[in-house]
Amino acid sequence: MAVLRMASSCYICILERAGFECELLSLPEDLSLAAIHELLDFMASHKGDVPAIVGTERELIIKRVSGVADPYRRLKEESNAVARELLPVAVRFYDENEDKMEALVRIAAAANSMEFGVRGHEFDNRSFSSVFEETLREDLAGDLDALKKLLAGSSKIFYLTDNAGEVVFDLFVIEKLRGMGKRVVIGPKAEPILNDVTADELREMTDAEMVPTGGVVGISLDRINPEARRLLFDPEWLVIAKGMGNFETISEFEGSLKGRLIYILRAKCEPVARANRVRRGSLVARAYL
Repeated sequence: MAVLRMASSCYICILERAGFECELLSLPEDLSLAAIHELLDFMASHKGDVPAIVGTERELIIKRVSGVADPYRRLKEESNAVARELLPVAVRFYDENEDKMEALVRIAAAANSMEFGVRGHEFDNRSFSSVFEETLREDLAGDLDALKKLLAGSSKIFYLTDNAGEVVFDLFVIEKLRGMGKRVVIGPKAEPILNDVTADELREMTDAEMVPTGGVVGISLDRINPEARRLLFDPEWLVIAKGMGNFETISEFEGSLKGRLIYILRAKCEPVARANRVRRGSLVARAYL
């Protein structure tokens, strides 16, 4: 797949999300304008970047201007609570499905719906419970047979997490993979960025092995934890990359991971959907072979 660069719609989406975050924090107009102006200047001088890198700068600007280290803290807590309530639905889906590996992939993919502020992707914690079971049975883009074969043949997995809420389901998936005899190391964020789960938050939820990846949207090889980088490029490890941020950034170096990389996400925006040759909103679970 070609490296995913800023499309015209990315500029609008990134700005709209900045506006969403300013409203989320109830920033006064002068601070909101300061953040937007700084973001506009950055976008004008980084036209060829990966969208997730520009999104990272947006988050740093919002945090700096607002003085709030974790703008999504309340929404993350709310998402985790909703996910815990819905977990029995995922457990039942897994128990009733004869193909356990496919069930796990579907649970991981459906959970990636939990995202805020993405243009064209409507999500609300309160309404997700009414559609989650249906989401588990949606069409899934990708070669499931090849993906399941790759999963079955891998004994070591580096599982790159994405959002809070979603991670409740990821932990269930990881528990089952460990029950199959696989060693799974979780890769959360080192510090708050968007609504992604952090290592500190994850330590309150599990005692599973983890290596924080960094404090950016997706993966930046310039800012990655050295141990996470080692796992990422160790040929013995399968990499499961959750969400669009990981998809966008890993596209820059995915050739180095060929044959041991799985993307799992909902394609919430048009550029990511185009890159995966699916309709926007589709669930995607694809092995990079």
